[in-house]
Amino acid sequence: MTVPRRLFFALWPDDASRRALAAEAERLAPQCGGYPLPAENMHITLAFLGGVDASRLEALVDLTRAWPALDGEWTLDRLGHFPQPRIVWAGSRTPNAELTTLNAELWQALGRHGFTAPQREFTPHVSLVRQADRAAPESRPPAPLRWRFDHLALVESKLDDGGSRYRTLADNRSQG
Repeated sequence: MTVPRRLFFALWPDDASRRALAAEAERLAPQCGGYPLPAENMHITLAFLGGVDASRLEALVDLTRAWPALDGEWTLDRLGHFPQPRIVWAGSRTPNAELTTLNAELWQALGRHGFTAPQREFTPHVSLVRQADRAAPESRPPAPLRWRFDHLALVESKLDDGGSRYRTLADNRSQG
């Protein structure tokens, strides 16, 4: 019997955005009572699948690689707090139509493979601080951050003593 793999679909920031997000996490952590996420973990989760049997992995890899090319931009100009699970995050004050559409289209495609979309509204965000006892003292970062996104990734999450470790299993960039 195989152990289910913890999978999700994500967008990863470019290096400049990743560095800016990591710096913001470092700045906020002491103010919020938590710890900053490592730069390499910064991402937007578009669809969290949870534990997935290995027999379904090939179809998900194929879906990912066949996904149309992406070319979008997201402006992060808001800080928020999810009291449970105690996360301070960066997001947008106004909804991003591209991300909302991408999320809906992805769940529609996943539905054809037997996955069910969550019943809650999609809130695009990047987790910055975990175990945050309180929200950020301000509602906006010092300067808005523009994040260009150009590919979708299927990611595996493994938990260990150091926290979550992410590994990209497939993406929709050209294979050539």
